[in-house]
Amino acid sequence: MTETKTDTLGVLNKYKIFIGIGIAVAVSIASGTITFVKAKSRKEEAAWQSMWRINNDLAKAVQSGKTEKDKNEALNNAIEAFKYVEETSASSGTMPWILFQMGNIYYDLKKYDEAIRSYNDFLQRYSGHPIAFMVKQSLGYAYEEKGLLQEAGGQFNDAVLSDKIFLLAQQGWDAGRCYDKLGQKENAIRSYTKAIDTAPDSIWASLSRYRLSIIK
Repeated sequence: MTETKTDTLGVLNKYKIFIGIGIAVAVSIASGTITFVKAKSRKEEAAWQSMWRINNDLAKAVQSGKTEKDKNEALNNAIEAFKYVEETSASSGTMPWILFQMGNIYYDLKKYDEAIRSYNDFLQRYSGHPIAFMVKQSLGYAYEEKGLLQEAGGQFNDAVLSDKIFLLAQQGWDAGRCYDKLGQKENAIRSYTKAIDTAPDSIWASLSRYRLSIIK
């Protein structure tokens, strides 16, 4: 089971940087929070253009890199580029995305303290943002990687995630996994059961059934 769990999380995390910004943009466009055509200022427009250029350059560099060193170099270069945008041209519209993406990059670099700091900064400043649920989920993963399982379980069980029906099964599995590691059997069973009841045919339900067969 350890191998299965690791593989599953690996797939999720491997593409975190590349899918995160795309999903987030789609969410915000749907909610009407971004309008590139009606940019409020040249400074803001420049910030958006810089962000997309950084993400595109990062994707190309990581995909073409032959070694882990190449990948890490590309990630670190992207961090420095985002910091520059933050200092020179970030606006109220672009800052949430910068914090989110920097958190994702730090996570991929296994710099979990920095990732946690970026995600928490986002949530303290932009708790009502349309992608806050993604940031909370990402923060939960960063806490889990740090071994802060109680904090991770709290993030995965947050009401912001519970409001997203499509996340309920994954939320149950994520929280259950943390409680399972903590030895909190009742909480783990409750969370795993939630995953199964919400989406019985999902991978999260399959993983949860396996764990339940062991701990019950």
